[in-house]
Amino acid sequence: MSLFLKNCWYAAAFSDEVTREPMSRTLLETPIVFYRREDGTPVALVDRCPHRFAPLSTGTLIGDAIQCGYHGLVFDCSGACVSNPHNGGKPLRAADIRSFHLFERYGFVWIWPGDPALADPALLPHYPYLEDDSRWKVQRGHLHVKGNYQLVTDNLLDLTHAPYLHPGFKMPNVTPEQQLAATTTRLDRFDDRLLAYRLRTGLPPNQATIDLFDFPAEPCETRTHMTWYPPALIDFDNGTKFPGQDDMEGFCFPQAHCMTPETETTCHYFFAAARNLKLDDPAIDAALLGVLNTAFRTQDEPMIEAVQARMGPTGDLDSLNPVLLKTDGPPVTARRMLKELIAAEQAAEAAATAIAAE
Repeated sequence: MSLFLKNCWYAAAFSDEVTREPMSRTLLETPIVFYRREDGTPVALVDRCPHRFAPLSTGTLIGDAIQCGYHGLVFDCSGACVSNPHNGGKPLRAADIRSFHLFERYGFVWIWPGDPALADPALLPHYPYLEDDSRWKVQRGHLHVKGNYQLVTDNLLDLTHAPYLHPGFKMPNVTPEQQLAATTTRLDRFDDRLLAYRLRTGLPPNQATIDLFDFPAEPCETRTHMTWYPPALIDFDNGTKFPGQDDMEGFCFPQAHCMTPETETTCHYFFAAARNLKLDDPAIDAALLGVLNTAFRTQDEPMIEAVQARMGPTGDLDSLNPVLLKTDGPPVTARRMLKELIAAEQAAEAAATAIAAE
């Protein structure tokens, strides 16, 4: 069974990555060329000319169309071959290629790889902290991970790895066992999402929060709630507050994590992290970006890639019969839910194909 759900939104790029210069990116094992029309609208086409399979991303934009750099065929934004210079510039409908439905929100270009008739922007989760510059400062990043996209989801949905893999998030004079014991967890499953609830009380903030925001090393409440939207979007409600404070009086550090498969064993990992304190402090910008890069690029990413290397050529962790721990509830439930959705989608496609054949 395919590991990819198709009728859904994936992050394809940050908005500022897509320009009038064609850009190639492989998503769901499909090479895609991205560019902008003259009015700024983003375009996505299969990045392969059907003549000799040259990448269109090496070609040239002619107005809103793209010309193959090998033999000059020209394709419009819908993927139609509108000009064959070897036949007087006439269209060549046999050379038409696929286009993809896109839209922009939250500083991302989103792609719908399935049936374009089902592409509804309302299906994208709401990330309010990515659209209010007056209350939030947002920092973004992208990683190309040599690991299956669900391994990144697993890593996020089970934060019990943090005391062991991320020493920068340690708390003063607190052992990993004490940290785990002070954390209350709950898993809520809904039709369209999972909520992995994690609340830690009675312990001080982590050292990074103390250092960056001059917080006291006193007992506080720390939330690290993860809401997962299939197939691979996470809204991370991360924050610290002291007794008597509401959430916004404390430190809020919400994050959008968007994992998009490249192949079965590689993926694109986009993240956008917001904060509500010291919005105009460049030193905090640099420090927080350093914290994120250290955690994601030098700790999470190498571990996920090492896991994938030990898994071999498959992206399906379940096929290798992993031992499960008590803390595996959220990632295991997400994997099972995703497999159900993929199976249902494929069954619907098969039924539609059978009806069309009749």
